[in-house]
Amino acid sequence: MGSGRNAGRDPAFALGMKIYDNDWYLRFGLGYDQAAALLAEWGVTFVIAQSRLLPMPDSAVKSAVRPELAERYASYDDRRFRHALANRGILYVASCLMFFDPDALAADPSLGAVDRHGRPMQQQDWYIGIPPTRAAHVASKVARIEAAVRALEPDGIHLGFMRWPGFWELWMPQHTPADFPDYSYDAASLRQFEAATGVSLPSLEAATAAGWIADNARTEWVDWKCRVVVDVIARVREAAQAIAPDIRLVLNTLPFGRSDYDNAVERVFGQRFEWLAEVVDVFEVMAYHQILKRPPEWPAAIGSEVKARSRRATVCTLQAAPLYLDGMHAREGRHRTLPAEEFAEASRAVARSEVDGQVFFLWTDFLRQAIERNDWSRVDVIRGLARSGRA
Repeated sequence: MGSGRNAGRDPAFALGMKIYDNDWYLRFGLGYDQAAALLAEWGVTFVIAQSRLLPMPDSAVKSAVRPELAERYASYDDRRFRHALANRGILYVASCLMFFDPDALAADPSLGAVDRHGRPMQQQDWYIGIPPTRAAHVASKVARIEAAVRALEPDGIHLGFMRWPGFWELWMPQHTPADFPDYSYDAASLRQFEAATGVSLPSLEAATAAGWIADNARTEWVDWKCRVVVDVIARVREAAQAIAPDIRLVLNTLPFGRSDYDNAVERVFGQRFEWLAEVVDVFEVMAYHQILKRPPEWPAAIGSEVKARSRRATVCTLQAAPLYLDGMHAREGRHRTLPAEEFAEASRAVARSEVDGQVFFLWTDFLRQAIERNDWSRVDVIRGLARSGRA
């Protein structure tokens, strides 16, 4: 297994940056070496990045290239950026979104999820998910990952949306488990459940099967959902390490513990940290406290639970700017600002915890604040962590 699989701190994952668009190159005009030097000066030790080979949908993170920038984008080369980062000692982790793929779903609606009432999952805001039981979809993603590993030689693969469907960003403290559906009770998934567990369902009709499972096989159902996620990651891991034996697997991890929403992290989303530790080197916990209406000390707390339960390298992702404020989200009452001191408070709390490090969402937000607004306060927080060695 990779070197991140230990119960102590992993310095390689001390300070990270998510780079989910190419604004640094297109909008801010940075070259490869210039971008890598800037990240190194800030103290960044790893990045989680989008690439041409593993493109992301233009969803919550606007990553589509505007027409007037198409000519410059045509010259962009992920490999040159990756090597510039390596020259600065910064790890390059290539991100792949596994079960969020609107284009795939539009091309094949049978990939869609079904709730306990037999209703197909509908898009909420930008999100619609795919269950991890879709074998052809998994095979397509694995093939893309293999191509990216060969071409980019990344230090790691970051698996996003590696879970059962659900719009977890809506799960705030005022809600209860009954407010949200769980998926997927489609016939194909139910057949796989029967085959894997030996449980015989009275019907493959969603409402009947879901009711029976709730009364008679809830433990088997949740265990199976969690095992499906582990098995998909194991397949990715085997394929990637057949090409690059030392490559590390980084998991996009939901920020909920056992006591949150009747253990929804396992029951709904199928992420059981203890089992995932079999196949994951680094847990990247999406501890977006403003989105989920939590206090600044909360990221450190949930990250510490993931670290204690997985006994693997764990990093908390902190946001640099407020999100989910408009449209369907306006009624939720999230804070509309995220002051620099609040960002610093959350970051310091993570630094004091047993968590290995922290990763920041999103590099474009930091560049916008620093370069366009001449506000370097959040960058100074990162630099301070790097200098103190408390990241």
